[in-house]
Amino acid sequence: MILLDKDILDLKEEVIGHRRWLHSHPEIGFDVYKTRDYILDKLNKLRFDEIKILAGAGLKAVMRGKMGARTLAFRADMDALAIEEKTRLEFASKRKGFMHACGHDGHMAILLGFAQWLSQNKDNIDDNIVLVFQPDEENEGGALPMIKEGLLDNPKVDAIFGLHILPDIPQGKIGIKAGPLMAQTCEVNIELIGKSAHCATPYKGVDTIVAAAHFINALQSIITRTIDSSQEAVFSIGKIYGGNTRNILAERVTLECTVRTFSDELYQNIKGKVIDLLEGMEKSHGIKSSYNEGVYYPPVINHEEWTNRVVDILPKEYYMEAKPLMIAEDFSYYQREVPGVFMFLGSYNEAKGYIHPLHNNLFNFDEEILLYGVQLYKNIISQI
Repeated sequence: MILLDKDILDLKEEVIGHRRWLHSHPEIGFDVYKTRDYILDKLNKLRFDEIKILAGAGLKAVMRGKMGARTLAFRADMDALAIEEKTRLEFASKRKGFMHACGHDGHMAILLGFAQWLSQNKDNIDDNIVLVFQPDEENEGGALPMIKEGLLDNPKVDAIFGLHILPDIPQGKIGIKAGPLMAQTCEVNIELIGKSAHCATPYKGVDTIVAAAHFINALQSIITRTIDSSQEAVFSIGKIYGGNTRNILAERVTLECTVRTFSDELYQNIKGKVIDLLEGMEKSHGIKSSYNEGVYYPPVINHEEWTNRVVDILPKEYYMEAKPLMIAEDFSYYQREVPGVFMFLGSYNEAKGYIHPLHNNLFNFDEEILLYGVQLYKNIISQI
């Protein structure tokens, strides 16, 4: 258990209350306006110098410190998931088909608790503090629109911090490491275009389903045989569709894919090899093809100096060196602009039944960990 200061323990009731209201009112994507209004109402009662709405439903709250020599930002994501909740909690989702199954309700509650602590201690805080409540982490990404609307300016942010509740590590541990932490991800649609014909005379057409089968088999060799095995990479095909009826050769096949790596350089290498493969199949199978990129997040790469500063203030019994994960996070866009540190807040607790993974309809966590998050943020601004 992480040791909590008395002023953090005193926030327990309100922090848990925030989490439970937010959990029972999940919203998705950029359409998180009720969530925004709840947070805005709480922030307006505190001692922030400026509160702005960004990217429609996002919020930037600024507290200017006594010295103002540096500016530290802290970010929480706001959106839920389109999942039917099965937890049977008394504060379970009131919106059928939607659930906070990724801990974002907890992230917001932590930041609101931290906001209250900041307000109580404003006269003793040297740094400028920026709190970021960001919509749409799960889909197209709300980080980039907020950056474009001036999130990291006025005051100019020197470093940004974020965390994610994670049931992969034990409750009471803070998972952190310098360098690559979470993967780059890119959604890719690949289209193969041939020529339809009657199934009785396939030689009169170009069968894209056969071509797709050859492509899928060959694709696996790109990752396993042409990429350095020490460089982790995944190219997954999650959805395939093509054709209209059983007795006509499919003119078009679409493959919906996801590519994940820990560097953009490796992604570009894989992309080039896949395009080479497609061009070869155009010649060998007589098809036409296209490689179309969709939603893209860069890899989360923690700034070495700032990460080491955080590690230095963590008691050894709470520190856990995080393993890089293939999941993605648009926190990475902030890190492209300013030094950033992303951390994992452990929530796995078998004794209490908190064992379910993220994005599961039974996901839940011990609300005690919310205070761990507030304490962590307090320690960051107080000790580094």
